[in-house]
Amino acid sequence: MPINRREVVQGIALGAAPLAWPFGARAQRSGDPLTAQVHADLVRHAELGPKFSGGPGDNATAQWIAGELRGTGYEVHESTFDAPFFVMRSARIKCGSESADVVPQAPVVPTGAGGVAGLLALIEGDGAVGDLTGRIALLVAPFARHAALFADRGIGHTVTEAARRGAAAIVIVTTGPSREAVALNAPEQPFVRVPTAVLAPKHADAFVAAARAAAQATLVVDGDAAHRPCKNIVGRLERGPRWIAISTPRSGWYDCVAERGTGTAVFLDLADWAASRFPDHSVFVMNTGGHEYFFAGSHRVVGEGPPPDRTAVWAHVGATLAARDAEERDGGWVMLDTADPQRSLMTTNNVRELAASAF
Repeated sequence: MPINRREVVQGIALGAAPLAWPFGARAQRSGDPLTAQVHADLVRHAELGPKFSGGPGDNATAQWIAGELRGTGYEVHESTFDAPFFVMRSARIKCGSESADVVPQAPVVPTGAGGVAGLLALIEGDGAVGDLTGRIALLVAPFARHAALFADRGIGHTVTEAARRGAAAIVIVTTGPSREAVALNAPEQPFVRVPTAVLAPKHADAFVAAARAAAQATLVVDGDAAHRPCKNIVGRLERGPRWIAISTPRSGWYDCVAERGTGTAVFLDLADWAASRFPDHSVFVMNTGGHEYFFAGSHRVVGEGPPPDRTAVWAHVGATLAARDAEERDGGWVMLDTADPQRSLMTTNNVRELAASAF
């Protein structure tokens, strides 16, 4: 019989082979089976709106999660930290008769209302970066599922090099399956002090051609770059000397239903289930904001967790736990009724086989 994911936590916490166990208290109270309860949580997550750190949707989601944890019996502590945000007035790139919206790359370095003007310079993939003094670098990233900017590798390294070689502004084309502009996770502080934006691949062809001809262009990223409070949620059930810890991030770009919603639904169920399943264990749960800024919220509260030598298991639910798979047909994408297989599982060596059988 296949092992499910609750049973992985159970097996590690008990130090024994996993055993079947009934649904958690939240599912029992509502009379719904587990799948219905998890689905209801996913729908609620979607209804609360975009999850930008510290925004209305993120704050509402934090309040909902804190309430659910309190209802399960956790002692909940809410803390805040300052997360970057941007109040946008305009974000566009213009070249001759061509104009397209862009996504300001956070943390945003604004251009002002007049924008930055310069000759376009094309950088394709991991190609060499020449002298870009005063130019607008158009960086066409290789086809991939782009997610983050790291200063020392990948497209982040190319961005760093473009700034070092004098670029006045940088526009990234996030070439990938969606053909949309993909907002990229980044550090809390910009690693280049150059206005940077993301252009959707579906709008890029005319600008790539213009860059090959070194045409004049203007990038406008106008607005106010600031900070606002973002919440971290920590819950504790202090009982026995041994601890179970469960964590998941909450915030991200846009609505994040697949990326964050699936993890949030499972996090809430695991928090409820662990509380009732292990009455002799203490339970620590952590739900954090600022994830799109390189795990900013987690860095601030992870030290509040139980000490390693008293922790039986720490289960972290990462991004996109159960997004639907898709395939390309006739130039479009068709959603499938199977989970996207491109997921990662990381465990300590002593539970590798147990976890692999469940996932």
